[in-house]
Amino acid sequence: MRRHVDCAVKGGIALVTMDSPPVNAFTDALHRDFVAVLDELRGRSIRAAIVTGTGAYFQAGGDMNRFLEIHTVPEATAFVEMAQGFANRVAALPYPTIAAINGFALGGGLELALACDIRLASRTATLSVPEVRYGILAGAGGTQRLARLVGPGRAKLLMFTGRRIDSDRALAMGLVDEVVEPDQLLPTALQVAGEIAVNSPVAVRQVKRCVDEGLALPLEQGLALERKYWAELIPHRDYLEGVAAWRQKREPRFPDGPVPDDDRA
Repeated sequence: MRRHVDCAVKGGIALVTMDSPPVNAFTDALHRDFVAVLDELRGRSIRAAIVTGTGAYFQAGGDMNRFLEIHTVPEATAFVEMAQGFANRVAALPYPTIAAINGFALGGGLELALACDIRLASRTATLSVPEVRYGILAGAGGTQRLARLVGPGRAKLLMFTGRRIDSDRALAMGLVDEVVEPDQLLPTALQVAGEIAVNSPVAVRQVKRCVDEGLALPLEQGLALERKYWAELIPHRDYLEGVAAWRQKREPRFPDGPVPDDDRA
């Protein structure tokens, strides 16, 4: 049976590629294979993961033929719970995730990118949340993550109009973090992942937890969370190795191994 999502791991960096022609739509098959990849990565010593697509599409969003099978509110609720659950699982991965947006990221495809920690875009990429054109809304976390990322006004502008924007416009509004030429997208993503991978995996994951969990808290509670996670790092072997490397004027060598609370996804 053909696999719609491929995965390769090298040097602790996972490259997850959606390959479901012609548009990498979020079909049941793509969802099944993506979840299978996440299951395969669970428990492995992953330092960072890159998510990308093949051809002209990162992902075109939901399969309209699948939507036509939904007729009742209970059916719709079950579907959107599945879609949100998938995006939530990507967002909850304990290691950093990088969306390498190679082309069209539409609807659920953009919502997948929003669930990643960092978004890099090809100069030829096109982004949109067009659901209102079809009488629905962005239901895989789009209304919430987009507004938190770019602000409610810009998020509403994109979702009210359904307009498509290019990568430069997405960069200007903070929707993506960097724009590169198409042939430099994967090399850049791998470079960023490599820069992450040489650092303490425990500290990196604590940074991710601190930011993600702190966003939902008032500042004082967020600072308390920061104190807690900072203090937890002091007795860890990575801190001891980092200090030893500094004293010996060498690069630190952080070993692979179990990471605290590494069962979130």
